[in-house]
Amino acid sequence: MKTTIKALFFFLTSISIAQTGSIVGKLTDTEYNNEPLPFANVFLKGTSKGITSDIDGLYSLENVNPGTYTVVYSYIGYETVEIPDVKVIAEKVANIDVPMGASAAALDEVVIKTTTRRESAVALLLEQKKAVGISQSIGADDLARKGVGDAEGAVTKVTGVKKQAGIKNVFVRGLGDRYNSTTLNGLPLPSEDPEYKNISLDFFASDAIESVGINKTFSVPLYGDVAGANIDIVSKELHGPGSLQFSISPEVNSRAIDKQFLTMDNARYIGNIHETHLPITNLGVHSFDNSFKPNTQNAQLNSSYSLLGGTRFDIGKNRLSLYFVGNLDNNYEYHQGASDRINAAGGFNQQLQKTEYNYNISKLAMANVKFHFQEGDYIAVNSMFIKSNSQSIADYYGLKAGLTENDEPENPVRAFIRRQQENENNLFVNQILTSLILSENLSLEAGASYNTIRGYEPDRRTNTYVIDVNTDVARAASGSALNNRFYSNLEENDLAGKLYLDYALNGKNETSKNSRIRLGYNYRNTDRTFNYTQINYIFDRPAVVDIDNPDTSLFNQESLNNGIFRLTTNRGDGRDGKNPFIPFSYEGNRTIHSGLGEISYDFSERFSGNIGLRYEKLKQEVNFDTNLATTNDPNTDPSLIDENFVLPSFSLKYNFTENSIARLAGSKTYTIPQFKEVAPFLYEDISFNSFGNPDLLTADNYNLDLKYEYYFSRNEILAITGFYKNIKNAINRIEVNSAAGELSYVNTGDANVAGIELELRKDILKLSNDSGSEKTLTFGLNASYLYSNQKLEDVPTDNLSVRFTNKEDELEGSSPFILGSDLTLNIKNENSAITSSVVFNYNSKSIYSLGTGGDDANPGSGKNNIMLAAIPTLDFINKIAINKNFGIKLNIKNILDPEYKLTQEVNNIGVPNATLPNGQEVPVETYKRGVSFSAGVTYSF
Repeated sequence: MKTTIKALFFFLTSISIAQTGSIVGKLTDTEYNNEPLPFANVFLKGTSKGITSDIDGLYSLENVNPGTYTVVYSYIGYETVEIPDVKVIAEKVANIDVPMGASAAALDEVVIKTTTRRESAVALLLEQKKAVGISQSIGADDLARKGVGDAEGAVTKVTGVKKQAGIKNVFVRGLGDRYNSTTLNGLPLPSEDPEYKNISLDFFASDAIESVGINKTFSVPLYGDVAGANIDIVSKELHGPGSLQFSISPEVNSRAIDKQFLTMDNARYIGNIHETHLPITNLGVHSFDNSFKPNTQNAQLNSSYSLLGGTRFDIGKNRLSLYFVGNLDNNYEYHQGASDRINAAGGFNQQLQKTEYNYNISKLAMANVKFHFQEGDYIAVNSMFIKSNSQSIADYYGLKAGLTENDEPENPVRAFIRRQQENENNLFVNQILTSLILSENLSLEAGASYNTIRGYEPDRRTNTYVIDVNTDVARAASGSALNNRFYSNLEENDLAGKLYLDYALNGKNETSKNSRIRLGYNYRNTDRTFNYTQINYIFDRPAVVDIDNPDTSLFNQESLNNGIFRLTTNRGDGRDGKNPFIPFSYEGNRTIHSGLGEISYDFSERFSGNIGLRYEKLKQEVNFDTNLATTNDPNTDPSLIDENFVLPSFSLKYNFTENSIARLAGSKTYTIPQFKEVAPFLYEDISFNSFGNPDLLTADNYNLDLKYEYYFSRNEILAITGFYKNIKNAINRIEVNSAAGELSYVNTGDANVAGIELELRKDILKLSNDSGSEKTLTFGLNASYLYSNQKLEDVPTDNLSVRFTNKEDELEGSSPFILGSDLTLNIKNENSAITSSVVFNYNSKSIYSLGTGGDDANPGSGKNNIMLAAIPTLDFINKIAINKNFGIKLNIKNILDPEYKLTQEVNNIGVPNATLPNGQEVPVETYKRGVSFSAGVTYSF
């Protein structure tokens, strides 16, 4: 009986199979040289039967009843393709290979090569999955979904990366600016600011970004001066036949919109500095074309404008594509809070209330020209120009040492300090890149860049007044440099090149598709000149001034003629016969020659490895003629680093299954002190002064990472990473043992950093129907715990004696806990879509500056660390596509409006007659940024 039933079942099944057919084929991407298009939707119109293409672009619709169908192919951002009158015949296979792109294309058989799209989260996750090494990227799709406006916002959404208040650049795994590096399309970028190694990432608007890669492990194509991460910005290029898009987005800031806002006289709304050089050549002539008195305005409105688009031309079977981006952003911020400082005697050095008015404007223009050859080769030329302008006025009012020591209840006096500052930075990037397939196994990649930075700080104005509270009479304070004008400029030229040869092993052997040998060479030369001149108003005695009209009442030619004040520079007044207008300066030059080799090999279908070696010959020399030291003196040597580095690296990858992967990576790198960190140039601020240390040593870094990844689906992942770093001769910013509140840089011995990172991306809900409508609810989480410890030693080779308050401590800038999370709802119909995201970030407390001033007789004495308080942020992002042409953006950012707070605990151990109680927390700097509300429209032609 059982045999009869089995035979009948087999017969019926065979009939059923025999009466159906199949539709199979390949989907290829016409925007990426006809390479496989994974995860596209394929379904039979009017039925519930559908499937998605696999990693190689292959699809197969099985068990289709005989008949005539319309087959529909769709992919987000691509033209939907419908193939009508497809006949399915029993026991036959209909093979349809479909090229897909931004516009419909005719069917054509093409040669397939593997690549991935670098905009979509799915494609970048797929690239991460396939790679032998450890990498992580965020693409344009995620930038839009999370409301990210620039590259800085992009990287802070990645596990283990944070932005610290008061610091322009990001921290990666607790390591700050000096430990990271930045590249554009794989070629290095210079910094626009002498205070930093890396360019400010907020220069790069999201309209110009295709993706941002964060490589936290070193591989030999990277320059060796990196320990935290290399951040690689991939510039956007044209995908599709052509487009043009315009968008405008007005915005208001809750704390700035209704204030009577102060702006600098002669500073321009559009942000172009009218004069970058010192306007006087005679200290007896007061001929400045601007005023100390600021202007006022009301109703501050932020805004963003962008125009982007491109076109392409088919030249035979080759293609020429053109793409451009123009972007302008401006924003106002109003800060109000405390600015206090502790002195060594256990009391206040200053106790001020600070009100700050900030206006920032940035302009970006980018053009990309790319010629695609039929064979898959290309040559690309990228040019980018960025102009960033910041204007700020900060008013300080209260008590300050040197000005209000004799403050008494019956005769109170207060200090009033106004600092007006404008900075402009111009970056011009030029790149040429090419990739050529020389043979079936051999390919060549080459590139060169020439970048220039021009940074200006013209006429920074500082006024210091003492006010008699009873009579309301103000006097300009006497003393050197309390009232001044400051002029500086930075010029930097950066030339870099790369040349790589890749040889694929085993040719078309699919089980060894990662096996290859790479040989390469890198070159980089950076040349910087920084100079400044400060004009000081010297009052021999306090002079009465009308604060609301300082130029009319005091700072003018008449007062100069009458001897109420005299003008000098930091080089004097010229009465010694020396030219007072020769600027203080430093000149830095760095040259790097690098040779590299690496081999990647698939030992089996599951186990792959990569081992590499990089050799770098580095020479860096900084000459200086500043207010602290000069190499014009034969007894003073320049700051010189002339070293050879041998930098090994390895990566191992093991696939337990296709979706379960373990990776191990290790390397050695180095960290050199930057130009600014070694130039003994005193930069003066109201609360802090800083200067460089020419005797800093290079730090050596040893890095180890272990990562496990599990892929639930094509866009879902769970990843856990453990890492360890050992840093020899770590470089830290410290507070110098002085009464002036000065910061500098020292080597502090060895440091250890260890941590664990968690990344989760999961679809909570996903619904779709035959018409192509989709609804998804996605949850994202990234969290990291960081342990850092360094033995704080006074390294004798740096010639700056330091007594640390603590014998050991965490690393400067390292937050033990970082959390980022987002919840996104996406509703997509045929011609419209809605994306709504709630994005949350949290950084725990961290060290801003290490405490110093300890005493061997009183361990633990001295100034405590300056700490940055924990900061939570919450954003609500909405993007609505009304149709194919028209879109709306509605965003609320910084909803929680947390207080950014730098604090320092009073430490009075061993201090007699201290005025403040031990352990009291003093607010070094506090302010709130306000909540931002924006509404924008986008139109695509």
